[in-house]
Amino acid sequence: MENKWKMFKNYMHNELGITKEDIREWVQDAVKAQAEKMVQNEFTNFDVRKVVKDMVMENRYYGSDSLKKEVMQEVSRQLVDKMELSLKK
Repeated sequence: MENKWKMFKNYMHNELGITKEDIREWVQDAVKAQAEKMVQNEFTNFDVRKVVKDMVMENRYYGSDSLKKEVMQEVSRQLVDKMELSLKK
């Protein structure tokens, strides 16, 4: 197996002129492109409504039920305020 690897390595270097630096650069470019694609995909799929719902309804991001109750009360208060403004108009 080692002999085949050496033959392959020699062929790449001698016949094709590919160096370790070339391979390193190609890998870095490929990783950078893949990382950019993954970040873009994550931003495209991000749904703030789902995150808020998860935080409030599933009590994921904070430990106490009293904090969950406070958040629900504040959201309810703001909804009522907005509804009152709409009704006044």
